[in-house]
Amino acid sequence: MNKRQHKASLTKKKISDAAIKLFEEKGFRNVTVDEIVQITGTSKGAFYTHFKSKHEVFLNKFKEIDRYYEDVLLDIIEQEETSSNKLKVFLKLQMKYIQEDLGWDITRTIYENELDPSRESYFLMEDRPLYRILNNIFVEGQKNGEFRNDITASEMVTVCLRVMRGLLYDWSINEGSYSLEEEQELLFFTMIRGLSSN
Repeated sequence: MNKRQHKASLTKKKISDAAIKLFEEKGFRNVTVDEIVQITGTSKGAFYTHFKSKHEVFLNKFKEIDRYYEDVLLDIIEQEETSSNKLKVFLKLQMKYIQEDLGWDITRTIYENELDPSRESYFLMEDRPLYRILNNIFVEGQKNGEFRNDITASEMVTVCLRVMRGLLYDWSINEGSYSLEEEQELLFFTMIRGLSSN
């Protein structure tokens, strides 16, 4: 990355962080691009160089999370011998990351924004790395006999994502009053046991 690209990357992060904070404080619909650029000391031109709209700030955040899954978590879970353990470790580290790096307030804000029916939710975009990672784990687990074969790997991904979203939504409306990392153990253990072949 050259000096100019590095500066652009810092500007994009500065705008994104400030926008997310404003969305938390005032609500997504109540924040204007003017406010975002005023707080960051940037320009509308700079904002629109990096983001087509306020909603794209959220898309950027999702992509940042997905990059973490691909760049960090994949290497860690590949060290596990069984598909079941890969899934357990992935889910545990995912929840730890969301708790420590995002927090309940940003998570709540993202969920609120994704409930807007006027556009497709990033949660449902199946070309996300999250979908691919989970699908690969379930396909591998079915091949080696760990996961049941009476439902497809794709259906298992759907089950997993719905449990995941339910937990994150509940944690958000409870204002992060419990440990996400600890709570995920019970929920995902129960889910994995239901998807296991024995």
